[in-house]
Amino acid sequence: MAAPEEIWFFRITHLQNMPHILQHGLCPIVSGVTDPNFVPIGDVTLIAARKELEVPIPPGGVFSEYVPFYLGSRGPMLYQIWKGYDGVSQVIQSNIVYIAVSLASIQDQNLPFVFTDGHARAKVTRFYNDPADFAHLDWEAIRTNSWANTEDDPDRKRRKQAELLVKGTVNPNCFGFLLTFDYEIKEKVLKMVSTQGLSTQVRAKPDFYY
Repeated sequence: MAAPEEIWFFRITHLQNMPHILQHGLCPIVSGVTDPNFVPIGDVTLIAARKELEVPIPPGGVFSEYVPFYLGSRGPMLYQIWKGYDGVSQVIQSNIVYIAVSLASIQDQNLPFVFTDGHARAKVTRFYNDPADFAHLDWEAIRTNSWANTEDDPDRKRRKQAELLVKGTVNPNCFGFLLTFDYEIKEKVLKMVSTQGLSTQVRAKPDFYY
């Protein structure tokens, strides 16, 4: 499967984090712009372990200087959050919001970035910084909902988790869409967007969830 003409990236966060994000953007750990009421989701052990890993190609630095996004929806981490296992706290899916940004918006903002062909912490994963190299990613694996490894394809789960890492803060004017589990949550997020004087589109997208 070839790379799509328009490439989008997705970050998931807890609903309670959205007011701060809509005011300040998505900030890397080192920014110092912290939400005192931040609700973490996902594997906090993995997040901590990645903080000081080095990004092996320009613009370089360490992971804590970057904001990570996935290239696909319905990934292994969302499943783990939904089910709550392997040290990950369970969160109901209606409390999870997707933040979607496009490659075009990142380029328009001149934000430096790298991307990977799989989970960024895996030793076999390759890093890229040239948009032409999106062609090297396995878009079939990225877009599939059946991402579990098999005997015939023991690497599919890693490829599904291809990442974009943006160095620095991703401001709210970069957000293309906010995606929610249902229409009730959509209305709540729309009110948050309006409170900040933004015009970001909000869509209910239940097929992005389990």
